[in-house]
Amino acid sequence: MRDLRAQKINMNCFDIGDAKAVFSDGGNVTEYLRSKTDSRTNSSNIIEIAYDLQAGSYIEGVKANSEKLTAYTAELSSILSPYISSDMSLLDVGTGELTTLAFLMKRGALRPSDIYAFDISWSRLYRGLSFWNETVGEDNFNLRPFVADIKDIPLRSKSIDVITSSHALEPNGGSLPLLLRELFRICRGHLILFEPSYELNSEAGKARMDKLGYIKDIEGAVTALGGTLKDTIPLENVANPLNPTVCFVIQPPPTEDDYQQSLGGDAIFSVPGSDFPLKPSNGFMVSAEAGLVFPILKGIPVLKASSAILATSLF
Repeated sequence: MRDLRAQKINMNCFDIGDAKAVFSDGGNVTEYLRSKTDSRTNSSNIIEIAYDLQAGSYIEGVKANSEKLTAYTAELSSILSPYISSDMSLLDVGTGELTTLAFLMKRGALRPSDIYAFDISWSRLYRGLSFWNETVGEDNFNLRPFVADIKDIPLRSKSIDVITSSHALEPNGGSLPLLLRELFRICRGHLILFEPSYELNSEAGKARMDKLGYIKDIEGAVTALGGTLKDTIPLENVANPLNPTVCFVIQPPPTEDDYQQSLGGDAIFSVPGSDFPLKPSNGFMVSAEAGLVFPILKGIPVLKASSAILATSLF
């Protein structure tokens, strides 16, 4: 009988077994995977593997010490409140295990009409939905979770009113302009991003961000793409002094599509990075125009470009 423990499972040239061993030993998985490719930045695959291996750890941390997240989300709520009304849609980018979003919504100050939330890791979303139901309640908000890559978001252009994040863009050093361009494409209101600021960090903090391949110069990237940085607000409640959170209030560059009619429900979904509509059908998300099919696993649509199945004969 074959020894299953000796089998190697590869994900785009990475050995998941080795990555698991690094994680179990307390090592930094992103740093390890970068070393395997001699890269100074984190690819989408590296980020997905690193976060998928730690699925559930954020929930455990919150349950062990909820006071920090309560104070953090209270500060987030006070900043977000002027920008979100009951007729607006909200997208949480890189939502992880839904811990921050759940604590933010349970406060009751924010009542967006629709909440969309995605992460690159299916496992984190799967764990997070149980936490959401325990914390907020399954029917209190219209939550639409899905798996996606920030580089190719499966939502139609100018379909979201407000986009927020909490250290989600953080590990994508080298890809910041690409991520912002995609966020600008789908946003018709404001980006309110809670991310670390390299420029406002200490020298020790900057060295840490350099080592981990974190983003830099958000203001410069926003300006270069034609957007407007309306405000920069350092937060008081930070989990790590070497990685302080700053709120960046950003207005996308104006386009002819800024006043597109509001979309809701399934009408908002599209083939990643495009405006080809995606609709649910027989347990899948399908696009007749593109001839593509995407899986739905445990009720969570997996809408990454790498998950697409070419199935033109289906249509």
